[in-house]
Amino acid sequence: MRAAPPALDPAAQDAASLASLVFETLVRIDAAGAPQPWLALSWQHDAAAKRWQFTLRPGVKFHDGSPLTAAAVAASLQPVLPGVAVTAAGDAVAIRASRPLPDLLIDLAHAGLIFGRNSEGGFTGTGPFRLTAFEAGRRATFSANQDYWGGRPFLDAIDVQLGRGPRDQLADLELGKADVVEAGPTDVRRASEHGRTIWSSSAASLIALLFPPPLPGRTGDARVREALALSIDRAAMHTVLLQKQGEITAALLPQWISGYAFAFPAAPDLPRARTLASALPPAARTLTLTYDSAMRAGRSLADRVAVNARDAGLNVQVAPQNPHADVRLVEVRLDSLDPAQALAGLAAALGLQSPVTPAHAESGASPAALYEDERKLLEGCRAIPLFHLPILYGVAGRVRVYGTAPPITRLGDWRFGNVWLSGTAP
Repeated sequence: MRAAPPALDPAAQDAASLASLVFETLVRIDAAGAPQPWLALSWQHDAAAKRWQFTLRPGVKFHDGSPLTAAAVAASLQPVLPGVAVTAAGDAVAIRASRPLPDLLIDLAHAGLIFGRNSEGGFTGTGPFRLTAFEAGRRATFSANQDYWGGRPFLDAIDVQLGRGPRDQLADLELGKADVVEAGPTDVRRASEHGRTIWSSSAASLIALLFPPPLPGRTGDARVREALALSIDRAAMHTVLLQKQGEITAALLPQWISGYAFAFPAAPDLPRARTLASALPPAARTLTLTYDSAMRAGRSLADRVAVNARDAGLNVQVAPQNPHADVRLVEVRLDSLDPAQALAGLAAALGLQSPVTPAHAESGASPAALYEDERKLLEGCRAIPLFHLPILYGVAGRVRVYGTAPPITRLGDWRFGNVWLSGTAP
């Protein structure tokens, strides 16, 4: 994987896939989007959805042998549920709020990882694999949890190389040195031609152009940002450069999670872009564009943005990994299945001054209210959404999936408890 987390922290976004091997949640979302019991056997709530109670599954143990208790669950959940009271009562956990929590199950299924502390002060989980070795930023090794409450996983161990670039990952897969690697949109056809399987999440990754915050006392010229936004031919880039993977967008949230992404127009408007560009001072028509060299299809997308901008009268110079560039091509993953929280997470990751109201940031905001919040976030074109892409993995031919449960979640995290290798008995 490209990420190189310094530790296995259940709260760290760059370690989310690793964490999904070790830590579990009270509830899981199935392939149809419905919540299913996991560490919680059952739950109930009052008519207003302000008071919830979860009954824990009996016999679950942490990897260090200590039992899963309601107190440990409450301690894990309280930090991810600010403003909500989480308490333990026997074998149950009670959650009480002053406001309705209609989407609490979705929140718990994604962000509510349950963990404890081991004797060394590190984190311990209940999942199908336990961490056996960790070299910060380099390697993580996991072994099967022999006492897993759901039955021992089929795999004996998983070895993860961290900080591995996309080209090296694909080479490892083709040479038989790796069984699962991260893949980009342009790798899909190549992997398929070589008999590899592709695992795909939902369109959970946003590709966007991002202008940095203005310097104190300056706002920048919004016309150059709007001209650039209107010059981009997303359809051509999607067809040729991304091999039709993912979705064209001018919205922060993907259509599958918000339901209104189509309302943000994504078609180019060159006449309007040229009018805006021609009204700018000559010096303002030149921009530098940077991107992370490890970004999927980053160079080709940046070059195409520069070509489109030139047609509008702008001079965009591509400079990889330039910290002083005028605009950056970025990739940000969704961090929640709840649209309100996902929007707030994207705004924070992009450094936008979010107009999202506290009420809307909570679960249950209406689509109309969320649309208005997102529209305000996109005013001024400091962020220019381009595409929503799935999280893709290239998989070796010997890897098999037992049953119908997908090996990755809708947001791209791993579920390897049902994965096995051909030649071994599942």
